[in-house]
Amino acid sequence: MIDARMLAAEGPNGWWLPSGIWDEVIWASLAFAVVMALFFWKGWAPLKAAIARRSDNIREELAAAEHAEAEAAARRAEAQAALGDPAADSRQIIADAHERAAALKADLIARAEADVAASKQRARLEIESSKSQVLADLRAEVSARTIAAAEAVASSNLDDAAHANLIEQYIQQVGQAAGQEAGRA
Repeated sequence: MIDARMLAAEGPNGWWLPSGIWDEVIWASLAFAVVMALFFWKGWAPLKAAIARRSDNIREELAAAEHAEAEAAARRAEAQAALGDPAADSRQIIADAHERAAALKADLIARAEADVAASKQRARLEIESSKSQVLADLRAEVSARTIAAAEAVASSNLDDAAHANLIEQYIQQVGQAAGQEAGRA
């Protein structure tokens, strides 16, 4: 440990640097000057070249970035052109859907009208068939009554005037029945 007496025993120091240190200052300054001279002589050119290479690399990277940005903008424009106008496309799709809906509506109406016409035709055919059946039944009934009347006439031995009168009444009854059936149909 350094004793305070020992420190006090040393000689006085100078105002700015301690006395006896000037030799060290001179040699350190000379060494610094030699190192700096060697640095400028051998190290400055490589350092300057490295700085220039770094600056060139930065410029190239900036140019590449600008080129990439321009290329991206061109691709974005191409993509937008390829996509077209989505609003116009959606309007076209909606218009096509309305056209298809109108065509489908017209087709369904035409089918319904055709079904109605076919149903009416079937109803007419059924009416005609029923009418024919009724007339056939009426004819059968008339025939049966005629035969029954003929048997009654034959069995009762009517005279000619009574026979003509009976036939005339029967024809009137059949005519009235046929007229009533025709009126119902």
